[in-house]
Amino acid sequence: MGALPLVAIDPAPARRLAAARGGAALARRAAVALGAGTLLLGLFGRIMAFPLGHDEQGHVAAARLVFREPLYQTLGYNHFPGLPLLLGGVYALTGADHLLLVGRLLVSACWLATAVLLWILARTHVAAPRERLPAALFAGLALASGGMLDPAGMLVTNNFLPVPFALLGLHLLILGQRGARPAPATFAAAGGSLALAVTMKVAFVFVLPCVGLAALLVGRESLSLAERFRTVLIPLVLGGLVGGTPLLVYLAREPEGLLAHTIRYFTGPHRAYWQQATEPKVMTLAGKIMVADQVWLGAGGGLALLLIVLFVAAAWRGRRGRDISVWPLLLCGALALSGAALSFLPTPAFPQYYLPPLPFVAAAVILSYAAVPADTRPAATAALWAGAGICLLLLAPRLLAGVPDALRPARWTGVQVHADGERLRALVGDGTAPVATLAPILPLEGGLAIYPEFANGPFVYRLAPYLAPADRRWFTTAAPATLDAFLAARPPSAIVTGWEPPFDPAFERYALAHGYRAAALATARAHAFVALEEEK
Repeated sequence: MGALPLVAIDPAPARRLAAARGGAALARRAAVALGAGTLLLGLFGRIMAFPLGHDEQGHVAAARLVFREPLYQTLGYNHFPGLPLLLGGVYALTGADHLLLVGRLLVSACWLATAVLLWILARTHVAAPRERLPAALFAGLALASGGMLDPAGMLVTNNFLPVPFALLGLHLLILGQRGARPAPATFAAAGGSLALAVTMKVAFVFVLPCVGLAALLVGRESLSLAERFRTVLIPLVLGGLVGGTPLLVYLAREPEGLLAHTIRYFTGPHRAYWQQATEPKVMTLAGKIMVADQVWLGAGGGLALLLIVLFVAAAWRGRRGRDISVWPLLLCGALALSGAALSFLPTPAFPQYYLPPLPFVAAAVILSYAAVPADTRPAATAALWAGAGICLLLLAPRLLAGVPDALRPARWTGVQVHADGERLRALVGDGTAPVATLAPILPLEGGLAIYPEFANGPFVYRLAPYLAPADRRWFTTAAPATLDAFLAARPPSAIVTGWEPPFDPAFERYALAHGYRAAALATARAHAFVALEEEK
């Protein structure tokens, strides 16, 4: 049999096909990068241009003054000390005087860190590179749709800041058990990160028992109890003590002040005030369920829960012959359910109280998707893309509206408020008398002194009549009934109103009765009244 003739193969078509495929892949990457960049730019613009909220007043003022005055007894702060110390540390290290602007940048950084952590979770648990993007994208959009694009996720408060710390702690906890042997240093870092989340917001305290139980139970087949304590539980606790050091320091320095301004504040005078207040409020269990429904099941939240159920069912059906680690998903479920249960405790109910479970739901989306068997993975991936598309349709109007604001710093709220602070300083002059206002950010932006009694905005002032006699000595505040006498004893250099309609009229009446002249500020809702020269 003769030799087969040699046939010359032209490599050009193969090269063209490879180039076309490479060009298509590059175009897809460019489209993904452009889309993600647009979304993040819109989110940044929305944060920076979001109107000043009264919830920010106490947080920013406490951060500015935390290293000068006692946080609780003098400044009246009514949360755990994480945010004032973090933001106050940024002020101290950078010398920044644009207080609100830096705070909004910190919120933006926390959003970026959350997006990165969701991507890291997807990279860690989803094997196929092409399947990581839909998992991380849908998880992030579902998280954002659960009320996070409203004031709770936009303002300089302690509502969103714990989220990246909680996600990082969860990731490190799972990572510490992935190797052949537990990694004590990783568990210590996990404990520190989770403790920082609790130090930011007491509502995240539910992570502690859930994580402690997981540390005791996970790996019990391969580790003795003594070894589990040595390599898992003790490093976790030590890391938690390090991360919780700021809270422990305040517990040692101002124990009664901290408890009076946090636990007893919300269970006593806060509830008493709202029971008689005429403002809209939710006090009943039925009303709380409706608020929870709006936060958890609205927009992408309901889709996320549905997909988790479907993914878990698919993983359960295809579990035979597969080595699936189920404890991370069980831990996410326990964290989400514990956070959900704890959300119903505060009265009255506000949407931000129902946010702590959401980051763990987002993580559960990724973990449950990673457990789906290969034969049903294409359908699961399509479901994620469809869910992401629905979330984008719902969120796009708000996110795209923020793109122009991101590119126009003059429209950023922090820039405008700082300009008002400087304008107020120019009006007041060099007087040393403090400014009287329930919006302390404005005078602080101008470097002016404020009354410690109003450092927390309206949040202690309005509760003065409802403070328990035993707790009054831990509070530095004026009272609405004695406001005139309080101001007359130490007349202010200026009075600023505009953010607290129930209480501002009393300040304005004092200003008009004592000859203060009205002055214009750039912010439309702000009203300034400046003392005459002979009064300063």
